[in-house]
Amino acid sequence: MVILSAIAAAVIAGGIAWLWLRGREATPAPGMRSRDAAPVEAEAAVVIAPVAVGDLHRRFLLHALAVADDAPLRVQRAVVDDVDATLRRADLSSRYTPRRPNLLPQLIQSVNDTAASSRSIARIIGSDAVLAATLLRIANSPLYRLQRQDVQSIERAVTLIGNDGIRQIISAALVQPVMQAASGEDAAFARQLWDYTLVLSLAAADHARSMENEDGFAAQLAGLLLGLSAAMVMQATADVLARPPLRPREPGTLLEVLERCTVPTALRIADHWKLAPPVVQALRDVDASAPAGLARSLQVGRLAASAAMLHAGGRMPEEQGLAVLSTQLPPHVAAWLWRRVNPQAPDAD
Repeated sequence: MVILSAIAAAVIAGGIAWLWLRGREATPAPGMRSRDAAPVEAEAAVVIAPVAVGDLHRRFLLHALAVADDAPLRVQRAVVDDVDATLRRADLSSRYTPRRPNLLPQLIQSVNDTAASSRSIARIIGSDAVLAATLLRIANSPLYRLQRQDVQSIERAVTLIGNDGIRQIISAALVQPVMQAASGEDAAFARQLWDYTLVLSLAAADHARSMENEDGFAAQLAGLLLGLSAAMVMQATADVLARPPLRPREPGTLLEVLERCTVPTALRIADHWKLAPPVVQALRDVDASAPAGLARSLQVGRLAASAAMLHAGGRMPEEQGLAVLSTQLPPHVAAWLWRRVNPQAPDAD
């Protein structure tokens, strides 16, 4: 699992050279305890208030963890501190981010070459069966599908979607293994996190291009990096919970550690990879009260993805989702973005 996470994360780094600054072994199943383990010594936990109805991102995290909005939440501060310390001292060059596949530099070079034919790009993608299958699966998903019939060939996908679109799908396809690699109690969360990250990155990219006149791929990359970081945080939490003294898996603790560690971890990766300053700044400002540029797009993407996931899970009616987006965007833009992240939603016209 760690290896899958590492390879997927490293692949993204290798594939985005144009955005760079110029000049296990298997771990125990996350959160699982042996039935033969000795009783855990009681550890003081803080009970925090239920999540506010309007706090969409926290509500999504609880939804992904299969916890009700009004459930009492217990936070084990010692666990949170241990996970934070684990992530801060992790060697990103080996444990989480080792090598990058040799295919990526060649692939991204072709995608960025305006003279490259769709056939030549398709040939490179086709040399990796797993990547090709994942790319076609994403290209045929409701978020990216441009026609009724399935796209059954890589060359057709490249032709229909274009270089910019295919570059986004390549990035998402390479992230998918880490987003869905979890097992045990965290497997369902990993699936929800993948769907959320895909929607977040797409919405952020669309908003950056159409509303901020910013680089959509940079916004998408920042969104994907947040998803990767959340997956790493969950892995680190599973590692901590599996070490003596064994402690129970508390949803409130998971929520707290995700909120505390995801953005700092994303910033550590961005710094380690020497990503372009706008991407780093967007991550740094994603929680700001008045973000601008890419950070605003990232914030809008997170809002749209949270609302879409809650709606899909039956926890938010469409009218409320639209109303939430309308607090941040002009009504017609909110309606367009809602349809974009909810392809099954009827047109507002």
